Amino acid sequence: MAQYDTPETDEELPGFATDEESGFTEEMDEEEFEGYVARMLEDSIQYCDELSTDRVTASKYYSGHLPEQEDEGRSGATSYDTRDTVNAILPALMRVFFGANKIMQFSPKGPEDVAQSEQVTDYINNLILEKQPNFFTTMMAVFKDALIRRVGVLKFWHEESEKVTSSRFSGLDEQQAQILAGDDDVESVEMEQSGQTPEGIPLFNVTLTRRVKEGNIKIEALPPEEFLISRTAKSVEDADIVAHRSYKTISDLVSLGYDRESIEEHAGTEESFSNNEEYYNRHADNATRHQGNMEPASRKVLYCESYVKIDKNNDNFSELLRVCTIGNAHNVVNTMPVDQVPFVCLTPDPTPHSWDGASITDIVADIQRIKSAILRNVMDSLVMAVNPRMLVQEGACNMGDVLNTEVGSIIRAKNPSAVTQLSMPFVGQAALPILGMLDEIKASRTGITKVSQGLDVENLTSTAKVGIDAGVKAAQAHIELIARIFAETGLKPLYKGVLKLVCQHQDREQMVRLRNQWVPIDPRSWDSDMDLTVDIPLGGGNDIEKMTFLENIAKKQESLLQQFGPDSPIVNLRQYYHSLSKIVQLAGFQDPSIFFSDPAQYQPPQNQKPKPPSPEEQYIQIQGQKMVNDSKNDVAKLELEREKMIRLDDREKDRNETQAQLSVMDMEAKYNTRLDTEKIKANLERNREAGKERAAMIQAQQQMQQQMQAQAQAQAQQQAPPPQAPPMPQMPPNA
Repeated sequence: MAQYDTPETDEELPGFATDEESGFTEEMDEEEFEGYVARMLEDSIQYCDELSTDRVTASKYYSGHLPEQEDEGRSGATSYDTRDTVNAILPALMRVFFGANKIMQFSPKGPEDVAQSEQVTDYINNLILEKQPNFFTTMMAVFKDALIRRVGVLKFWHEESEKVTSSRFSGLDEQQAQILAGDDDVESVEMEQSGQTPEGIPLFNVTLTRRVKEGNIKIEALPPEEFLISRTAKSVEDADIVAHRSYKTISDLVSLGYDRESIEEHAGTEESFSNNEEYYNRHADNATRHQGNMEPASRKVLYCESYVKIDKNNDNFSELLRVCTIGNAHNVVNTMPVDQVPFVCLTPDPTPHSWDGASITDIVADIQRIKSAILRNVMDSLVMAVNPRMLVQEGACNMGDVLNTEVGSIIRAKNPSAVTQLSMPFVGQAALPILGMLDEIKASRTGITKVSQGLDVENLTSTAKVGIDAGVKAAQAHIELIARIFAETGLKPLYKGVLKLVCQHQDREQMVRLRNQWVPIDPRSWDSDMDLTVDIPLGGGNDIEKMTFLENIAKKQESLLQQFGPDSPIVNLRQYYHSLSKIVQLAGFQDPSIFFSDPAQYQPPQNQKPKPPSPEEQYIQIQGQKMVNDSKNDVAKLELEREKMIRLDDREKDRNETQAQLSVMDMEAKYNTRLDTEKIKANLERNREAGKERAAMIQAQQQMQQQMQAQAQAQAQQQAPPPQAPPMPQMPPNA
């Protein structure tokens, strides 16, 4: 292998420029850095104040304060189209996001990450949906801001807090007091003797003061006027500056670790929100309250928490820094590098290449103005028709009587023609079709109709089911699109950001209850860049149609499980459990575990006593045992007969041999000759061996017959129907 000399300095590296050649300078000084941050903050504040004017107008449309009536004495009726449309969309959105126990699912990157992704999904969903006490109201506020004022803003962060508690124990001996005082979180111990035991052991009253440090994930809905972003931002992630400006008391800032003397120099001014109409409308009672008479620790200071992309160290790369400033001059008090921006923006109708979009107010504001004008004219026409104007001959009647509107009052006049009515016909009915036309335009824009809300009784009773379903699904399509946008642009970054905070700040293993089981959780080993998929209940059809479809699927799964068993190649118990869980969630119950248990977590009970057999099973067992015993008895009898036959045969053969020997001896003595006894014995032995072979063949045939009988009995036992109870004797009718 070729050897290369390592250069001792950077100047020897090819293509590498020195500090003088590359123009590299030292790190930006604090004054220059503070100037950059202040200019970016001022520009974003001015931009936010410009946007606040439109948000104030949108809020007035929602509250019904717009359009205003400028002509005195005319009708001031207002159409509430913005409020009606928002209040029709909001319940459906809340049901979509809070109707299930999981709305997001972390996806594994490989087969080995499946178990971890399920655990991460359960933990983050539990942390956000259950551990956040006000998460429902927080999300409702964000959704409402987005629907009315174009943008809803969420902020999430990890907060370290200290909790100090005091506990008092009485009647403890010295050893017990030392055990209590040995806990790690005990800050101080106070002991006073309270008596002694009969054995003379002194007893004490112990007061323990504990200081517990806790870290929690916080999620908050920011007021729109407190959120700052650069003008040219296309999204929160690529913005040059994103900030949260608010007023904090001196006490709050001191608790965060800031020096009180430096903070007090900037307290008591509220010039940052002086040009923000939205802030003054929201805080009309205390926006101009003088702070000179307030308690010193309660005086307010402008505090901006900014996330800025700036090249502070002059390495030609912008870093993301968290910069905290106080006062209207934006004095920097804290700077630290971070890896994510803890803000999420939601908008129902995003504008391409922009961080914000359009709201429901932008869609229906013109309709609200037109309908309000028509309603006012209709009401004016009705009033003029009911209370027409009077034509009075001056000096010929009493003007006080004419101006008196009391029913049945008398008008004193010198002649009957002194007072006459100017007939004004009611023409408002001609404008009513225009109101219906405007409602149709609004429905086509938003998808919210009376049919979709179940309010149009006439159409529901006369229109075909197909037409009703089309109207309902049209409204659902608009709401589902908004829900998908909120999930992809808002909830997805929120879940990813919370996962990253958990991985960064949870430094020990914890026991957490997930799926009704206590599970050890250690996020330090998790992958914070895990992919995330939306799992909110979207799709066509209403809840009744979805439930009917799921019930049909569950029935088909049941038949397959009954046909193929739990190890079916088509469906398993886990899939059947998921179908049942979806049915329970559609019925309105968030936790399916109160009805069904997950088969993946099933553990068979140990040392369980066997279940006693049923009477039918006992009968079958008794019959089978009887057949086995009868078969054994038959075999024993055959074996006994065989042994008996063999013994009789042997005895007969022995008797024949003895008789043959006697006959041989008798013949030799009678005829004085010698016979060949060996040949005679050989013939006898040959006959005996042939008899043994015949006996062995008979035994083999018997064993084969026994096996065939046993198999036939087993088949008959399996195919035999269970015994039926004898019929009960019927009583005679006259008994």
